[in-house]
Amino acid sequence: MEDDLQILFVYGSLRPALAQGESLRLVADLEQLGAASVPGDLYDLGDYPGMVAGSGRVWGDLLRVSNRERFDQLDDYEECRGNPPLFRRVRLTARRTDGSCCSAWAYLYAGSVASGRHLPDGDYAAHLKRGRARRP
Repeated sequence: MEDDLQILFVYGSLRPALAQGESLRLVADLEQLGAASVPGDLYDLGDYPGMVAGSGRVWGDLLRVSNRERFDQLDDYEECRGNPPLFRRVRLTARRTDGSCCSAWAYLYAGSVASGRHLPDGDYAAHLKRGRARRP
């Protein structure tokens, strides 16, 4: 049985298929555990997506994070320690495509999404493929 404390749900720039630069360095060697979804609402915030608590589903990937140091690096990337923080890491229940569930860490956006664009299908990768992501 896998250690749920090491599982991270990613839905934006940390998804292996979307990662570039710093985010790619952070996730390139992490074990990919497959696609999943978590409860929440997803917004395009311009430079990146943000997930907030909500009644929808957000789609992404599960990764195994091997050590606390890597979580610290991921928290720094997501600016969890800012004043105020940009994101906060929380525990959610992830549902895999086979219907099984596990507990996973995920980054929730800590700011206002009022100026963001709601993505009702909860899939940032699909949103980018449609070519509708806002560019700075």
